[in-house]
Amino acid sequence: MHSTFLYFDMLKHFSFSIKQFCLVQCNVLVFCQYNLPYWPEYKTKMEKRSDNLEKSGSKIGQVNRQLRRSYDVNFKMMVINEAESSNNCKAAVKYGVTECNVRRWRAQKDHLKNAHSQRKAFRGPQSGRFQELDRRVCAYVDEKRKDGMPISRAVIQLKAVEIAKELNIPTADFKASLGWCKRMMRRNGLTLRRRTSLAQRLPSDFGEKLLSFQRYVINLRKKHSYPLDQIGNADQTPVFFDMPTPVTVHKKGEKSVIMKSTGNEKSRVTVMLACLADGTKLPPYVVLKRKTVPKEAMPAGIIVRAQEKGWMETELVVDWLKVVWGRRRGGLRKKRNMLILDAFRGHLSDPVKKQVKAMNGDLVIIPGGMTSQLQVLDVVVNKPFKDNLRKKYTEWLLSGDHALTPTGKIQKPSVRLLCEWILHAWDAVSPKSIIHGFKKCCISNALDGSEDDVLWEEPAEPEDGSEDSDTDHSEAEDVCEE
Repeated sequence: MHSTFLYFDMLKHFSFSIKQFCLVQCNVLVFCQYNLPYWPEYKTKMEKRSDNLEKSGSKIGQVNRQLRRSYDVNFKMMVINEAESSNNCKAAVKYGVTECNVRRWRAQKDHLKNAHSQRKAFRGPQSGRFQELDRRVCAYVDEKRKDGMPISRAVIQLKAVEIAKELNIPTADFKASLGWCKRMMRRNGLTLRRRTSLAQRLPSDFGEKLLSFQRYVINLRKKHSYPLDQIGNADQTPVFFDMPTPVTVHKKGEKSVIMKSTGNEKSRVTVMLACLADGTKLPPYVVLKRKTVPKEAMPAGIIVRAQEKGWMETELVVDWLKVVWGRRRGGLRKKRNMLILDAFRGHLSDPVKKQVKAMNGDLVIIPGGMTSQLQVLDVVVNKPFKDNLRKKYTEWLLSGDHALTPTGKIQKPSVRLLCEWILHAWDAVSPKSIIHGFKKCCISNALDGSEDDVLWEEPAEPEDGSEDSDTDHSEAEDVCEE
């Protein structure tokens, strides 16, 4: 009982760590056993010992007052010297650390001697294995960023491989991996900077529109049994002559991130892309913002038209149906087909509907505000297509030796070069991703329900068995009616 009061009295006068409390426990029990009322003297002695602990250690006054602490090299070497002159246990008691730490620090003595005296932990190498390679890569990044050129990690990897060949570094020793690129950027204070963008807002009746569209598509598929190569989706997307990347490698902390360009961020062409549910990609249809088509020969596999405002008007949509959609496999034989378009006004005109009907097709319109969920090109195609385009543009911008305008700006790429980029980016899109996109949008899923969610199953048939019943009238059907 007497020892219990003594413990509380000790804790009342000054704070102890758990370790220090355990160290004095034996001495307190001795006082209790022999009934020695010398607590004031013992208290004074322990206060002096606490002051010595605060003054010992490193210059910044490290004391093990918490369960986990970090110690610098200077403190560790003092503990090691004390342990060598006496023993590990005494050194641990004197400096208020655990004995296992003392043993570990003694094993690391050779490394600690060569380290900075204020260093507390090993945070990775401050310089890479190939320092000259890192230096030249960083110099290249700084040079291009001063000119406002966009730099990606892929560009850094390609440049590193090129420099490694010049430095005669074996490919077995250096592969310019993505991991190396990240570590090199971290060592040299480089990071990725990105622009923010706004996401599309879904309509309030999102669920109803999604269900209505899916039911309409399932009804058509069950009625006409389209093959996968006769189910298609098409959409227009703008392609600009200037395509600065939203991400570039740049120094940390700088507020201004400059992107050099040709000054043609608003100059664009319209590209009509189309794909089929079996992964087939139809030729790109490019609409230039000019009155006439350029006289220079365009690359094979692409169709180029001109329009004063660069828009896909009704006449051009009809032309696209004839020269692209009508020339797909099975188009000349007018096989029954289904074409899915968004609610763009050029798709809803009477000439377009008549042309689709003349080609033995069914036109399906995606409800407004739902393209992010039901447009295959928006879901899986447009992003890799634009990424590949931007990659070609960045390579061209970094290549140098560009023609300049009278005002000193870089001259924008030619129409032929832009068409070549479009073809390359379109060819790089994976057919597997297109097939997956049609299923993700619930368009080409198996009709037996094995690939469909129960929410998108066809509702019960009407009692009269009529296929033309209007009990499941949808918005997609409304806009397609003549």
